[in-house]
Amino acid sequence: MLVAAAVTAAGCGSEGESAPKAPVAFCRAASNFDDRLSRGAEVPEQIRLVQRMVDTAPARIKSDAQTFVDALRRVETDNSVKDDPKVKKAVENVNRYAAQGCGFYERQGGGGI
Repeated sequence: MLVAAAVTAAGCGSEGESAPKAPVAFCRAASNFDDRLSRGAEVPEQIRLVQRMVDTAPARIKSDAQTFVDALRRVETDNSVKDDPKVKKAVENVNRYAAQGCGFYERQGGGGI
């Protein structure tokens, strides 16, 4: 399973936490990633999509988004990234931020990205 697939499974952060509204450009990038991932996007496309998230991420989540895209760049040649706790935490943080900051819970009934 690809690292990116963890995004859809990892977004179960506490719905009670308050998160600031995420920038519109980041939300568009996250939504686009989720849509393409659900349609079977291959790793090269996932890299491009997550890079858009990095490019539009606010400072509080930018390093996690960068860790996420760096892991995607390595996943086909380095399987260890799939089990790397730092990568898993970064993916969870990006997913939680997108789900809460972009209102994905309200739009998709609790599904996260």
